[in-house]
Amino acid sequence: MSQITVRIPLTVKKKVGKESVLIDAENVKDALEKLKREFKEEFNEDLHIFLLNGRIINNRKLGQTKLSTGDTLHIFLPVFGG
Repeated sequence: MSQITVRIPLTVKKKVGKESVLIDAENVKDALEKLKREFKEEFNEDLHIFLLNGRIINNRKLGQTKLSTGDTLHIFLPVFGG
């Protein structure tokens, strides 16, 4: 397992009072499942955008995207409207 920093979206940031958290996980999907258990917040792969170290991750490959200690995962909620 690798310890990574997860930068969380504003909606969750307000709940937990932090901009980021440390998570031990093997891949992105594992990290998201741990966040869900810890904060009771679901990060939907069809709704959110995920960046690992500044690069967009294919949402269909979250379970295949391995993590390394020191990685940073950003979670974004796209802006909708007009």
